[in-house]
Amino acid sequence: MLFFALLNTSNLKAQTQMEMNKIAHNDFKKADAELNKVYKQVMKILNEKEKKLMIKAQKDWLMFRDSHCEFEIEQYDGGSIQPLIHSNCLTERTRDRIEDLKAILKDEAR
Repeated sequence: MLFFALLNTSNLKAQTQMEMNKIAHNDFKKADAELNKVYKQVMKILNEKEKKLMIKAQKDWLMFRDSHCEFEIEQYDGGSIQPLIHSNCLTERTRDRIEDLKAILKDEAR
């Protein structure tokens, strides 16, 4: 995880830890916006029963993502790099979920 955070090309432009933290947070916000967009697309193609199941699955996934990333950052507790690691974790997990949801869209398009 730390390796990814340090190699993130956006973070290479940053000069301070605070700048890297801000860039990583903005990357997460972009990924989260994309997640919401793809989630809405998925919801449009589902029937009522599937929508209820997807809502539950998404809520469960959000709880997993957040608790997983809390676990990931624990070893950096109190360190200035902790926000960077946290944002990068959230971004990675969110991008994974986007791919999962896009797969649903592809399956429905067949």
